[in-house]
Amino acid sequence: MVKVVFKFIFLSFFGVSLAFGANALEMARNLLNDPSKDAQLRLLFEGRNYDDSNGYVNLAELTRILKANSLFNLNLPSSRNLELSFKSKAKGVLFVKLVNEALNQAGFVYFIPTALSYENDMSVYKISVESKYILDPASLYNILKTNSVFIENIRKISPNAYEYSLDFSQAKLRPNVSVSLNQPTNLRRPMRDYILLSKNAKKLRVRASVGDAWFAKVQFLDKDLNFIESVENKTKSNDFQSSIPSNCAYIIIGDTYSLDNIRRGLEVTLYN
Repeated sequence: MVKVVFKFIFLSFFGVSLAFGANALEMARNLLNDPSKDAQLRLLFEGRNYDDSNGYVNLAELTRILKANSLFNLNLPSSRNLELSFKSKAKGVLFVKLVNEALNQAGFVYFIPTALSYENDMSVYKISVESKYILDPASLYNILKTNSVFIENIRKISPNAYEYSLDFSQAKLRPNVSVSLNQPTNLRRPMRDYILLSKNAKKLRVRASVGDAWFAKVQFLDKDLNFIESVENKTKSNDFQSSIPSNCAYIIIGDTYSLDNIRRGLEVTLYN
């Protein structure tokens, strides 16, 4: 949040902009990075409020307006190598996980991570992807919101490079499976790592099909999404058992190498 270093009158004037990032006009300008379109952008966005209920620019609406006025097109003339950079004051591992999942859901499945740095409380994650399409700001906006991650700004750095500033201060994981206490639950083939609530359980048991070769990857996180423990087996296992840390809120289950190794799904049991 903004530090209290200005007098009240200055806080009142600048507070929203600093706390919630760019306004609609600034966002549109940064997204297009084309001064020749500035007059049109001012007509569409200047003095108008397009903030959502969380205080951030509604990128779904902004993108719709840009498209409707022929100012923004997701299609590229040909396949290009796009360089995407994501930055936030966030924990590195969780930051990367949520960004990766958002990219997958937005249709960017095959990409190459090129850099990850953490300096002055700021994480910066960069990827490279070959694509005929620009990453849709509306889709990314809607996907990230499901985990209470918000887009503060998007900057077009060059014709093939974009920078995304993200607010992870309220980030939370959205469980994608539900597991009852003291009752084995069969989970279908995963498209992404399983994310489940620990429900204050004391013990976890996970069983894989005999037809699969599972290399257990299990992570325990607290309510603030800090990693408590992580297990990544390099040998095949079909039966995994572990105590659950007392301060665990979320459990993430996957495979050390590939989710294809558990194509038949898993059986998960939480014991209280």
